[in-house]
Amino acid sequence: MIMKSIFKNTIIVAALVFGAASVSNAQVKVGSNPAAIGTSSNLEVEATNGNKTIVDKATGKVTIQDGTQGAGKVLTSDANGASSWQPSIPASQDAEVMLSAKLTTTQSLPYSGGGIITKVNFDTELFDKGNNFDLTNDQLTAPTSGYYSVNVGFSRSGTASNSISAFIYVNNVESGQGNLWDGGIPASAGYTASASRMVHLNAGDVLDVRFRPNFAADGISTAFLQIAKVSN
Repeated sequence: MIMKSIFKNTIIVAALVFGAASVSNAQVKVGSNPAAIGTSSNLEVEATNGNKTIVDKATGKVTIQDGTQGAGKVLTSDANGASSWQPSIPASQDAEVMLSAKLTTTQSLPYSGGGIITKVNFDTELFDKGNNFDLTNDQLTAPTSGYYSVNVGFSRSGTASNSISAFIYVNNVESGQGNLWDGGIPASAGYTASASRMVHLNAGDVLDVRFRPNFAADGISTAFLQIAKVSN
């Protein structure tokens, strides 16, 4: 009886070991559609909507398909630990407005008592992410509310003693930034200046740049405008 019991137990143990070895080498499917598994998968966990997590049996790589996956994305967690694929550059860091425009031909700046404020006539776009700049009307229309960095500069073409002021206008009203620059220029002196300001724009606001000669007619031979949205 003792020998029979030992033999029987040995057979049971061997069967369990063999079964465990078979399972360890098998493909395992959990969840929906359990009868079907990819030929290259060691493990698949499939949701009812078809999304699945896969472990490749040759490389051990894990594939997570949850409907948010895409090239170049990174897997992130929310406050509750639920994961999803997100762009590698957060939306807050990927400016929806990136503009560079310039003036390449001389523009006159007329003068009358107290000066005349003239909108700069930009004629070339170097780039315009989002297509928010109207080159015909020389103005940016803000697609969304937020803070925008504005950088503008010019080279003067006039030779008389003078000074030139520049202003940012929003919805045809001076934005409250005041003169971006204003300095005396001796006769026959070249003059190049640039300045940057941060402005808040609401969605739909229209921004442009205007110059004013303060003592006599003048002109600009070149000018540039660069705008980027930096924050909501």
